[in-house]
Amino acid sequence: MDYLSVSEAQQQSGLRLVLTRGVPGPWSEAAKAIFDLRQVAYQAVEQQGGRRNPELVAWTGHRNAPIALYNNEPPRVRWLEILDLAERLGSGASLVPSDMNARMFMVGLINEIAGERGFAWNARLLMLNAGFVAQGPDVIDKNPMYNEYQYDAHKVSLARQRVIDFLDFLTDHIKAQSSRGSAFLVGDQLTAADAYWACFSNMLESLPAEQNPMPDSLRRSWAVLANSIDGYDSILIQQRDMTYARYLRLPLDF
Repeated sequence: MDYLSVSEAQQQSGLRLVLTRGVPGPWSEAAKAIFDLRQVAYQAVEQQGGRRNPELVAWTGHRNAPIALYNNEPPRVRWLEILDLAERLGSGASLVPSDMNARMFMVGLINEIAGERGFAWNARLLMLNAGFVAQGPDVIDKNPMYNEYQYDAHKVSLARQRVIDFLDFLTDHIKAQSSRGSAFLVGDQLTAADAYWACFSNMLESLPAEQNPMPDSLRRSWAVLANSIDGYDSILIQQRDMTYARYLRLPLDF
């Protein structure tokens, strides 16, 4: 993927999407998927994962990716405001259900995947804990994610249990959807929830190297999650693979 520098992006208009360069960061991949599905063109802007990114902070007030910047509108960083922007700018079938009950369920489900204290948040805590155990307390000062994720070694077991509870819930939900003849996570059509689970499931079981040419070091880091729990149902990955095969770009480009 071609990236603009921060200084180059500041001179542009339209949609600029700040993404983590060189790795398939799930928040970045999900934002890309949403804009691609909504047929919204964007220019990618470089963010370096795990670094302080001072130029990016000076421009947007944020260190992390993704950040969506459209013309002179305020930066958008939360998953829901990025989805709202894609819905406004995009064309074709909406990724948000028109039925209120389905819409509320979708928003809640994505928040459990990508929001604070959700699946990915707790998965990151397990990965950070592995680094803490291997490198000792000094690692906290070297990596800003320890503070951003409010890492506490005494709460690692809680993070693990929340991951397990979510995966159990999602497994049961996918099976229930399948029993009623739906291949999707919400209702009977593709929604943003399908894209979010597809992208974030890589933290649980990464796509193979030919589809996801991620660094080996990151692949080992993400393997901490699966190694921290007592297995998971293959239907979670079958659901992911179906979504990628039918709707999302492969191989990943980051």
